[in-house]
Amino acid sequence: MLDLIPERFARRDPASVNAIVATPEGHDKAAPGATTGATLGAVRLSLRRDGHEQQAGRHEPGQAVLPHLLAENPGLPLLLRLPPDSLLSRDVTLPLAAEAGFERVLHYEMDRLTPFAADDVFWSARVLRRNKDSGRLDLRLSLVPRAWLAAPLETLAEAGGRLTALEVAGGASVQRIAVAHEPGRARLRERRLLLGAAGLCAALALVAIVLPFVLQSVESAATESRIPGLQPRVDVVEALRRRLRTAAAGADTIADARRRVGDTLAVLAALTRVLPDDTYLTDVTLRDGIVTLTGESAGAVKLIPALSADPTFVAPAFSAPVTRIESNNSDLFSIRAQVAGAGTYPGPGDPGH
Repeated sequence: MLDLIPERFARRDPASVNAIVATPEGHDKAAPGATTGATLGAVRLSLRRDGHEQQAGRHEPGQAVLPHLLAENPGLPLLLRLPPDSLLSRDVTLPLAAEAGFERVLHYEMDRLTPFAADDVFWSARVLRRNKDSGRLDLRLSLVPRAWLAAPLETLAEAGGRLTALEVAGGASVQRIAVAHEPGRARLRERRLLLGAAGLCAALALVAIVLPFVLQSVESAATESRIPGLQPRVDVVEALRRRLRTAAAGADTIADARRRVGDTLAVLAALTRVLPDDTYLTDVTLRDGIVTLTGESAGAVKLIPALSADPTFVAPAFSAPVTRIESNNSDLFSIRAQVAGAGTYPGPGDPGH
């Protein structure tokens, strides 16, 4: 609204410098549409150039004066000048929080604040005071009923003139009510903005739904394109994995055999450590965790305690009678023992005991 523009900027209003001004003849606001000895709808025309006005004639319905003036001055705003008593005003108080959108509030509250509906008046409002302590906003509401201007508005419309604003002069001040702010157009703009915002939200929602699938498709295509180049490396890795699995299986087999039969080297080392120097082995058999010792010793009876004292052997015992050889003063023996942690030592009733 023009009244809300600060005074230092209001001088830049182009309508205050250049405009076509139409003044109704004999307009009487007490009797809307009535005239005092003048033709109904007739207007006096003046041309404002650089802030100076020059009379441009008189126009009545059906004449060509106004169309000719509009054709000679394209682009100039068309103003309808009204006398000061045509303007109705009242003060309105709103919550301070409504300052940013007080025009919309006044539009919806017009029938409560005045005897008119918002669509039946031209109106403007300007801020008088802002009281932050009380949270109040004081406004001056000014309006002109449309019914009072029916005849001149019809004349201007018939001549092809598009009214820009109402101009009410009161003393040294001039107040303009912009016709561009009439509620119908405001609602149309608001509806278009809402439709545009709804369309934008729908587009964003569609993008949010589709974008993840598009990105996934792009990533999948990029990965597929890299697979042929990576295939040789994959083949090498698979070959290494097969070799590792084979080696692991072999190691497991060896470890299982050692657990089942016993560690041959460990058994030989233990025998070397345990048997005395006067003992000679002629045969050593290791099968299913059972070691069988056959040989000759100066004292075969001492071998059982010696083997029992070593943790490598469990439950050593003679598997055959000891035979004494008097000629060389020695014993022939055969001893069986279980290797610790390997196999199972057969009992007396088992085969081979």
